[in-house]
Amino acid sequence: MEENSFVLSWKNLVQEEMKRLTTEPKTEKELINNAWRKNRELMKTKKSSLQSVVIPFNEKDYAVPEADENQQCAKLFQQKKVVEKTPIITIPPVDPPPTQTMWVPIQRNILPDKEIPTNIPYFGDEVIEKDTKFIASLVEDLNHVTSNESLSDERFMKLVSALNKQQDQDASFNTVLFHPTTKTEQQYCTETMKQHQLPRLIVFQAISAAFPEHGTSEDLVKRYKELRKKTEEEQFAPNIDGPNPADLSAEETLHSYKSLLCRRCFLYDCPLHRDDPVIDAPLQRANARELPIPTEPCGSRCYMNIPGTGVLLSPRTPMNNRSKQKVDKYQELYSEERAERINALLNPNNTQSDVWTAAEKSLYRVCIQSFPGNFCAVAQALGTKKCDQVFNFSVQEGKTSRGERKKKSLKAKKFGKTQQAQLYKHTQDGKKENKRPYIPCNHPGKDCDPDVCSCRENNNFCEKFCYCPINCRDRFPGCRCRSNCKTKMCPCFLASRECDPDLCMNCLDGKPEYNPDTNSCQNVYLQRFMGKKLYVAPSDIAGMGCFIGETAEKNDFIAEYVGEMITHEECESRGRVYDMAKSSYMFNLNEEYIVDAARFGGVIRFANHSAKPNCQVKILLVNGDYRIGIYAKQHIQLGEELFFDYGKDFVGHDLIEH
Repeated sequence: MEENSFVLSWKNLVQEEMKRLTTEPKTEKELINNAWRKNRELMKTKKSSLQSVVIPFNEKDYAVPEADENQQCAKLFQQKKVVEKTPIITIPPVDPPPTQTMWVPIQRNILPDKEIPTNIPYFGDEVIEKDTKFIASLVEDLNHVTSNESLSDERFMKLVSALNKQQDQDASFNTVLFHPTTKTEQQYCTETMKQHQLPRLIVFQAISAAFPEHGTSEDLVKRYKELRKKTEEEQFAPNIDGPNPADLSAEETLHSYKSLLCRRCFLYDCPLHRDDPVIDAPLQRANARELPIPTEPCGSRCYMNIPGTGVLLSPRTPMNNRSKQKVDKYQELYSEERAERINALLNPNNTQSDVWTAAEKSLYRVCIQSFPGNFCAVAQALGTKKCDQVFNFSVQEGKTSRGERKKKSLKAKKFGKTQQAQLYKHTQDGKKENKRPYIPCNHPGKDCDPDVCSCRENNNFCEKFCYCPINCRDRFPGCRCRSNCKTKMCPCFLASRECDPDLCMNCLDGKPEYNPDTNSCQNVYLQRFMGKKLYVAPSDIAGMGCFIGETAEKNDFIAEYVGEMITHEECESRGRVYDMAKSSYMFNLNEEYIVDAARFGGVIRFANHSAKPNCQVKILLVNGDYRIGIYAKQHIQLGEELFFDYGKDFVGHDLIEH
């Protein structure tokens, strides 16, 4: 009873705050909508006050042509007598225009921000008149979405802030309303213990209890994190290359980089990996190389030519024990001639080089962290400052230390029988059984156990994006093949994944460009977009079809099936619309997402179904992401139409015409 009263008190508190927020001045969007409605009402009022003008009909102005005796006519009878006769004119047939197909071409899967549509498609007058229940269900769903939008993002953040103030006012402020049941709630409770400025979980549980239509507490927590991230983005430092750069510390300069850059796909503000942990520490790499500190001057303006500089360098000295061959390998980085050319491009006005701008100071503080004590490399990165100028500025900043001597880097475990046996736990006949999404694990100081490791919990391998030690026993080791990696002898092919340039060192040279002369691997075509030329043309089977523009051999990569990554709940909502339109482009990707290529997709979306196809579908794990690849099942000639069996992963089998 005490718990129920406590919950009831929080519900009342949420309702009171919501009522207070709704009586506040309207948001800018609501003000615009009200102004638009007011203008529409004013137009209707003025229209009703206007006097209508009646134009009389004069039959003489519309003379009826006389009909020939042999010509068919339409006759008007009155009292069994023909009072009017009009010849029938046959209109020649016109070819109907082709059906318009609208879609947005994309190269990779996208995760839509707003999954549920906010409009009802037009299915034709016949559907509207006969199937009223179907249209009514769509209207009900649309009204439900509109009602949920009443809690706008701005009002939601104000509500959370108002409820969180109870922590300061109430000494007996509890952190939870109900015991956390989901992993997201448990992780958020851990975050609030470390970051006291975050709202407690009880705030989101109370909002969900008072207004269940706005989502569960887990949904509200995710929504708050996304809105908080957008607020932090607005507080980013000004562009260092812009007209008004600021003199900031290294942490402030790198804030936008750490907050926005996705370490899995190297894109800023990536929409696919929002759930990945945001860690300041860099990812561990096997056999990480450190840029050696030069032992000889890089040029006439090198800091080594300044007498007495060795006294200021502490605690380390240049690494003389490195081989001359390795030092010569990086010697070209310290080219004074290259620095002159870069300086001419970045400083065309040839202003006073001794004056440090705000952008140069901020960039220096970032570079000196990456190259501690390596003033030659910092000067090369800046481009507008000489090596001795960088050294003198380092003395002013008090950053002449060359850093601590790093420990010997960890090496990844070699691939042996244990790792090979572990692959068979995840695969069966070369097909991966597990289709759970991959999320990089992060559990500092703990081993990868199912209780703490997200990879072990989802029965996945640890990947190179995980923050566990690089010698973790559960990390996927890659392959050591020297062939084309297209048989089950390759561990990557066996595990239904493409080879990784960072792990598979024998079959790939690790360079961005794919060179067949130096790369024997052929299990990387999907991630490198090395598909065939495709065209869209009318199909003899149904509608439009996809045709190949070059010859393809068996097992050749054709294209990737891309589209919107939607949840199963959204799939049910869209499926009703697609069933009525008798068209579906949805494929199961994994246990969480489905790829829908109806509105966004590639040319391969036009490939039709066939019981005897010339292509086959494979779902592969590529750099931690599941992707759908279309491969040739047999030899395909130039100009041949492409077909593949939609299979069990296709959503909408009742729409297939065999």
